[in-house]
Amino acid sequence: MSNVVKLPGPPAPPRCAVPIGQTAFGALELDLARVLAGRMLVQGGSGAGKSQTMRRIVEEAFDYVQTMIVDPEGEFGNLAAHIGATTIKAAEIAADGLTAAATRARHHRIALHLDLTDLDPEQRIIKASAFFAGLVGAPREDWKHTVLVAIDEGHLLAPHQAGSAQDAETRRLGVATLTDLCARGRKRGIAPIIATQRLAKLSSSVVSELQNFLIGINVFDRDILRAADILGFSRSEAEKLRTLRAGEFYAFGPALTRTPLLAKIDQTITEHLGATPDLHGAADLDHAEAQKLLDLEHLRETPSRRDESLKARGSRALDAFLLDPIAPTATAVCLALKGITPNATTANELAKHLCITREAVDQALDVLSALSAVDTMPRGDDRMARLHTRLRARLSDVHVVGLS
Repeated sequence: MSNVVKLPGPPAPPRCAVPIGQTAFGALELDLARVLAGRMLVQGGSGAGKSQTMRRIVEEAFDYVQTMIVDPEGEFGNLAAHIGATTIKAAEIAADGLTAAATRARHHRIALHLDLTDLDPEQRIIKASAFFAGLVGAPREDWKHTVLVAIDEGHLLAPHQAGSAQDAETRRLGVATLTDLCARGRKRGIAPIIATQRLAKLSSSVVSELQNFLIGINVFDRDILRAADILGFSRSEAEKLRTLRAGEFYAFGPALTRTPLLAKIDQTITEHLGATPDLHGAADLDHAEAQKLLDLEHLRETPSRRDESLKARGSRALDAFLLDPIAPTATAVCLALKGITPNATTANELAKHLCITREAVDQALDVLSALSAVDTMPRGDDRMARLHTRLRARLSDVHVVGLS
């Protein structure tokens, strides 16, 4: 028999791994391609160094992959400047505008820094969800534009529990959208890295979608039990999580190590802006001077009469809508947007889908916007729209990307 010569196969794609720390066995590297396939969680109690760790990852990764930073506390402005990211102040942009900005940034491969400061907790979730919807809803031709999405304080955007019944719908929206970003992100070229203080505060449906972990110090029993379960630690090994120092994390997952390893995260180039301030005593003022500075007389609450006309205005608005000739078209537009919630679409796509004129769609969107039934942009060639936040929260389980 003649010897069979096996031809060499195609070369393996280059491994893109960046150094982020040190272990007892050498450097700890983060495989960016495997983060894309398996997402990642950075978790540790206050002072563990999770934001610093996120900063280190972004500093090392931005040369290899488009990067977006979602910043609830406004701590990453200098990091955004370092990597050349464009900062978007979410408080200044409408929710549907953030959806459009995210989609356009993916198409043009623009690094972004989404600053969510100056927003109340509900608006923070709503606007972050709108941004995530734009990333997931990007056209298929842009899926090849891979993007790393670094999300700090993830429990603020997808909390495990709502603070009140009033917050429940907003929470469901946040959890559904962030879970969707993690679950469907791999095929769409999105690699979320989520940092959180406590595992018990972050929605379990989000955590279940993550396959790579950096676990730092934990002091609460519930967090320790969940972290130990992720790492495969016994009860006695789990106690080690109480004694970790700042910057020490157990690394585990396909993008890090096959077995849990204790690592010390390397120093960053940019300075961490979220450090605890130094202690300062109260000003040495007497009572009269303090009263003057506070100007309490002008801050006293004055009783206000309840506006009984609100209900009448609401009824008149409904009557006006029902009698408006555009009402049937507006209803059809609303139902079409319902079918793709929480995603947005363009006015041109709505016109094509409903087989009506673009002018009719614009008139319908104007009416629906006035009634707070849709979030939409001003009239224009690139006008986009989606169901209003209040309504989207009731339909958060729908996962259609676009109109058929």
